[in-house]
Order: sequence, then C-alpha cells, then structure tokens
Amino acid sequence: MGRCITAALLMQGAWLGWTGLAEAAPLDRFAGTFRASGTVVEGPKATAHRARCNFTVEPMGSNRIALRGTCRAYLVFTRTISARLALSGSGRVTGTYTGARVGTAQLAGRLRGGTLEMTVRWPKPLYGDTTANMRIVSLDPNRLQILVTDRIGPRGPTRQTTDLTLVRR
Repeated sequence: MGRCITAALLMQGAWLGWTGLAEAAPLDRFAGTFRASGTVVEGPKATAHRARCNFTVEPMGSNRIALRGTCRAYLVFTRTISARLALSGSGRVTGTYTGARVGTAQLAGRLRGGTLEMTVRWPKPLYGDTTANMRIVSLDPNRLQILVTDRIGPRGPTRQTTDLTLVRR
C-alpha cells in the first residue's frame, strides 16, 4: 500500500512557467486535491484490502511537488503518507516517500508523457526485497492511477501491491 500511495502522492504537483503567456508545466496534471479508492496490500502476508484515501498535492517551487494524505482500509489500518518529488529538465524524477512500515523510501525514475515511472528503494526489505516499481498515470484531466508492483517473498511472484484510482475533488 505504501508504495502505491507514495507514487500517487509524489505525482501530483503543479507549476506555472512563463514564456510570455502562462504555460502548463509538466507536473500540472498531478496537482490538486483527490479522493482515491482501490486495493492495497498490507502486512507480512501481503493481504489485499480495499482502501479509501484523501490526497493533496501542492507545488513546492519550480518543478517540485509535495504530497500529503491519509489512507484507510476499514478497521485494519490508517496510514499517513507524504512524498516529495523533483523533476529535472531532462525528465528525471527523484524524491522520497514516507508512510511504509520500513521507513522512508527513495524514488527515482522518469516522466514519460502523462506517466511517472519510478523505482522505489526501501531502506529495509519489504515483502522480501528492497525495491518495487511504481507508475502514476494521468488517465484524463480529473483522474490518476497509482500502480505499484513488488516481488512477494525473496523468490516469490511479482504482483500488484497498490492499485488506486484518484479522482479530483
């Protein structure tokens, strides 16, 4: 769950650039306030749960965003999530995600069109390894999707651990 949420939080940001007239910055599509629902995996056995979340993504200067939010899965858990992302001129994205039970993760990847593709590097093993893949996809002007895939167990299968659809409020 932490990985998907992290990805979703990191992808939402907005900036205005000036070239005479205001133009949309690459991360504008990810900025705003969102409600989310979907499936997240939690716990040592990677149990899937339906979750509902609220996120706010705000610009933090030129080509940087900060995401804050909370996710709930019935009475199983409530998790506060935050992420910070920075976009370079070459399309590289770097940042951090806080909210997983193993500590703050490092994020690195690229912005390709309307999709953020990132590798998540956990400080300690989560589900048996220290990496996962996260995609934040702009489905349309008012919807985003956060997908996280991870290997479950040291030699286990790779599966989706987060699948959240965010709707702009």
